[in-house]
Amino acid sequence: MGFVKFLGTAGARFVVARQLRFSAGTWLALSGTQILLDPGPGTLLRCRKVRPPLEPLELSGIILSHKHLD
Repeated sequence: MGFVKFLGTAGARFVVARQLRFSAGTWLALSGTQILLDPGPGTLLRCRKVRPPLEPLELSGIILSHKHLD
């Protein structure tokens, strides 16, 4: 069975370290395929804290839906 996990829901800020929420990033998993959608700063740190943990080397791909200047 697949799932969608929101790794962060905050928008871009000028001082990322002061954000209360992690910046945006979504983990999609279905039929053995794992994709990160729009990972922002701190997403790799967040990958280790979610359950089950997301192993970046097991990703099938990363999708950026728009130009990310943040």
